[in-house]
Amino acid sequence: MSGGRGNGRSVLLVALAVLAGACVLVGVWARFWGLGRWPLAIDEYYFARSVQNVLHSGLPQFPCGGLYARGLLLQYLSAGLQLAGLSAELAPRLLAALSSLIALWAAFVLAQRVQGRQLALIVLAMLAVSVWEVEMGRFGRMYAPFQALFAWYVVFFVQYTVDGRQRSLAPMWLLSAVGVLVWEGGVFLPLTNLLVPFIRNPSGRLGRREWLYLIASCALVVPAYWLATADLRALGSEPMLPADYPEVPDQVSLSRLDAAVMPLGTLSSHPLWLLAALLPAAGVVFAAIRLLRTRPTPLALLSLLAVLGCTLLQQFGLAAGVLLIALLLSILEWDALRSPASRPFWVSLGVSVVFWVAFALSTRDWHTPGLSLSHTLALLGYEFIRFPDVVREIATPFWRVVPRLSLGLLVVIGIACLQACRRPERTPKMERVLMALLLVLALAASASHPPRHETRYVFFLYPVAIVIAAAGVARAVRALGGPMPAAATTAVTAIVCFGGFMLSEDFRPWHLRNIDTAAVNFRIGMTGYEAAHYHPRSDVRSAAQWLDAHVSRRHDIVIDSYPGIDFYYPDGNYYFVEESDPRFEAWACDRGQVQRWSNLPTIRSVNALAAQVDTGRKVWLVLEKSRLPQLQPAFPPGEWHLEWTSLKRDIVIVLLHQPQKSS
Repeated sequence: MSGGRGNGRSVLLVALAVLAGACVLVGVWARFWGLGRWPLAIDEYYFARSVQNVLHSGLPQFPCGGLYARGLLLQYLSAGLQLAGLSAELAPRLLAALSSLIALWAAFVLAQRVQGRQLALIVLAMLAVSVWEVEMGRFGRMYAPFQALFAWYVVFFVQYTVDGRQRSLAPMWLLSAVGVLVWEGGVFLPLTNLLVPFIRNPSGRLGRREWLYLIASCALVVPAYWLATADLRALGSEPMLPADYPEVPDQVSLSRLDAAVMPLGTLSSHPLWLLAALLPAAGVVFAAIRLLRTRPTPLALLSLLAVLGCTLLQQFGLAAGVLLIALLLSILEWDALRSPASRPFWVSLGVSVVFWVAFALSTRDWHTPGLSLSHTLALLGYEFIRFPDVVREIATPFWRVVPRLSLGLLVVIGIACLQACRRPERTPKMERVLMALLLVLALAASASHPPRHETRYVFFLYPVAIVIAAAGVARAVRALGGPMPAAATTAVTAIVCFGGFMLSEDFRPWHLRNIDTAAVNFRIGMTGYEAAHYHPRSDVRSAAQWLDAHVSRRHDIVIDSYPGIDFYYPDGNYYFVEESDPRFEAWACDRGQVQRWSNLPTIRSVNALAAQVDTGRKVWLVLEKSRLPQLQPAFPPGEWHLEWTSLKRDIVIVLLHQPQKSS
């Protein structure tokens, strides 16, 4: 009988290996087919321009001064590949595609360490044909390379913290030091290093060796944080903005979430409520005193005080996160939190919740007037979990483009985390550490205020999330299946995992089959949110080719106003960017006289643009189609001729002046 079960496991392992192998082959093809064919996307253009500067001067320095420090290591690697003969499009994309495969390898190693080779093959199959993974692997920026670096960092992290492998410390530290040279989000890795002593010693009673480790880790955080946050674009250059540059007001937010501020910020305007706030404050003090009497470990006491402090400051989401992390890392115990000794702690939390709800519903100055009760309650719930802003940085962007995938991961990982907190002995430490790591870094990413609310800023966490979810499914199948043979358990796990993945938005065979077509590459037919998920692309090369065929370089004036055109058409005369444009501050150089990326002299107003018509020469303007309604009314009908539109209909070329033929 045991031989039959062994044969069943072997057959299943071979079947999974065949499935994973087939998926890897499809994934490799999708990542590399036609990789250098299409023109640079907007963000790829910025990167490629800086690589050109590296090739020219040895430094990522703009012609007008300042440095572009994003992805420094990748810039120099891309420059080396271009020196070897690769194109500006292919070099960074090749690095991204290779990195995507390296991340698959790390995810396989991680999943194998979690629950064996069968789970590793399931994870490998899903990630290999993930549309998101494939698209980011074809995107010549920092996201796929950093994901690969992070995935291997996690491998060495758990080997050192959980398995006690001393030789994993050196590569873990090396990757954490290099991370910020790949992407500024790499600053998270030196910070993550600080968790190691507390994972290995949950009591928080650290010895001399652990303190020395923490000191060294803090020393690594300082330069990493400086490099991640320093704006080197103005280094050694003239002031970027004009001397008379007006202070541009912040754009009015269209988000309904910005119809309110934290009620905490308005508390001082209500003297009676400010006096009443002494009640929850006293509750926190009383709970802290009672906690001290229970003689908790130093780290447990610190965690509980942090939770109390967060609730007193009305950040209940952060409080829940701290509590969950402490439970996952065995700093706190579920049974201890349910004991009578913990009642003052829970009472204090309840008093804080009641106080802030009562204050918010009794006052009106923390939100715009005229809101319905349901809208007020929704805003109040958001303000209670506003920091870190998981709602806007993770939940909303993912829900807009991959709702089924997001919901599935949330449910599976959420249940797995709760089970690990309630019954830690049933969840190996390895998995609990991965869950805590995922939660810590998701909170850190949500607190970092990225420039846009997009999914790519947490792309590096995706393989870890898939590993945790697959392991959670495997554990649930074993728990619900009872005395089911191991081979049957693995088969059901594979069916549930891969079947669920196939029902998600991240499994799109048609997309992979047509990965090298214009429709897929230029995101034709996608919503704006979908295009942002994979990163939007525009056919700037075709626009440049049209200009090359129709423009007289000697007699005509070409005014660029679309980033990336100048890379393929370097003979433009001016760059049009209004001072009121949100991009002006980032693009301005040399007191606003030069556009930083194209190094073209700037035209900074519509009036100055219209003045070019009086030169008596043909004036060609390249810009986004969405700006036509804004600009066209500023010109007489006879001076505005739409001459060309891209296939995606996002780029237009306009002839601003057609000289009169002599009679």
